[in-house]
Amino acid sequence: MSDEPHSDGGGMPAEAAARAEIGRQRRLVDQTASMQSALRDWDRAYGTTLVCLVLVASLIGVAFAFAAGGQIVSIMGIRAQRTTWLGWLAVFTFALTLVQLVLDPLGAGRRRAQAVRTLASLKGEYRTAMPVGQEEEIAKRLSKQYETIMDSLPEIPSLLFNRLKAAHLRKVEVSKILSAQPGIRAGKASRKLRKRFK
Repeated sequence: MSDEPHSDGGGMPAEAAARAEIGRQRRLVDQTASMQSALRDWDRAYGTTLVCLVLVASLIGVAFAFAAGGQIVSIMGIRAQRTTWLGWLAVFTFALTLVQLVLDPLGAGRRRAQAVRTLASLKGEYRTAMPVGQEEEIAKRLSKQYETIMDSLPEIPSLLFNRLKAAHLRKVEVSKILSAQPGIRAGKASRKLRKRFK
């Protein structure tokens, strides 16, 4: 922390600095959990889509192989031999399978889901009350946990970092609006937020 710690009158500067550092870490844990959650959902959706495409392409290939009829098949105005269509379908299915194996989006989704669970557990530790006089000791223990966990998380791509951070900050602001006005819907709260920054 670069700022000098300030005392709130009765408290010691070191205790105030410890509380400020804990607050900063808690915000970063919350932000990272939001980012990992968004990436987890993306990875799961992408992985599931790839699996479904491979299965559908395989099923169409089997249907083509056993379908009765002529050797020339027309699909979307393109006429070709049935064997040509089967060949291109096999290439397409194999390419999708390779993409699935190399990128492993479902595996990435599982790793990010584990990261979200770990961050949620750490977030719970920050919520517990900090007894007066034990700020520095608790701050050291939490900082050690914070560093260990943050170092073990799946990386957030640099290209997506600012977009994910903006989404997290919007979520926080919408949550504040909903807390202040519990009767309104989430969509209306989002519109109010957009108007505020126009």
